Order: sequence, then C-alpha cells, then structure tokens
Amino acid sequence: MFSEMAWSFIVQTLSGVVAVFVGIWLALIFERRRRAEDASEREALQQAEYERATDSILGSVVKNTAEAKRLLHLLHGTHCPRLLHADLETAVWYASQSHFTSLCRNVDQRVIFSQFFDDVRRLSAFVDFRTNLQAQLATQPRDASEAEIAALMSDVDQHLAALSEDLRFCGVLLVTDHGKPVHKRLMGIQLETESA
Repeated sequence: MFSEMAWSFIVQTLSGVVAVFVGIWLALIFERRRRAEDASEREALQQAEYERATDSILGSVVKNTAEAKRLLHLLHGTHCPRLLHADLETAVWYASQSHFTSLCRNVDQRVIFSQFFDDVRRLSAFVDFRTNLQAQLATQPRDASEAEIAALMSDVDQHLAALSEDLRFCGVLLVTDHGKPVHKRLMGIQLETESA
C-alpha cells in the first residue's frame, strides 16, 4: 500500500513537472512567434512610413529640378528678365527630414538627399542675390562703367546657370536612382519597360 502511494505520488509529481516544463516550452514558442509577428508588423509599418516620406521628398525633388531647368532656359534665352523669381521649395524636406533620416537605413541615400536640398537652398539664395543686385543697380547711382556692370552681371548669370545645371543634374540622378515610375515620368525619364 505504501509502495502504491509512493508510486502514485512519484507519477503525479513527475507528470506535474513534465506538464510545467511542456507548458513553459509551449509558452516560449508562442511568445517567440508573437514577437516575430510583432517585429514583422512593425517593420512593415516602418517601411510604409519610409515609402510615404520618400514619395513626398521625391515629389519635391521633381518640382525643384523642373524649376532649375526653367531657370536655365531663362538664363540661356534671348530675353532673360532682369528680376528672376525662382519657385524653389525646401519645406517638404525640412518637415520630413528627421523622420526620413530615422527610417532610412542607407547612409548614402540620406547624404545625397541632404546635399540636393542644400543645393536647392544655395540656388534660391543666389537667385535672391541676383535679384537684389539688379534692384540695386537700377535704383542707386553707380560708380562703375556699363562694361564693368555688364561683366559683373554676366559672371553672376554664369554662376547662376552653373548652380541651376548642378541642381538639375543631381535631381535627374536622384529620380533615376530612387524614384518610382511616376516620378520618372514626371521628369521625362524613359522607363526601362518603355525602352524595350
């Protein structure tokens, strides 16, 4: 009788211990699977946020590149206006820069977008400089000869054209490398499927 009770106790104890270990093992498996699913879901959400931020920024790249091209056309045209207006914008970049850089894992991509918008800012400042210079020349008495002023304005326009061409070229590269088909079509870049 004692041996039966001892045997029953040992069986119940062992089955309880085995049940606890099996329960812990199953709980760990389910927890690991839940964490993997949560990580996968988080990754998908971050990727979607990254895509939205990149789309907004690329839209701004397309707009600024078109504006740089328009400036080049004006500067190389026969009737370049004395007072230029450039509709360059950096608001999208500054509004989404920190979010984009926190989501973008490619350092080179972060750098090239940052450089592009730094070039946009630089071009915008130089357009303002040219406009202010033209306004000052028109409103203030001058000590310089007309030839000196013409040479100065020619140099300013050449520098402005170089800045515009650099921005246009960088914009085309950015859209070619990172843009979606819609961005490429807006830039007039032929898609690979269209060229075949």
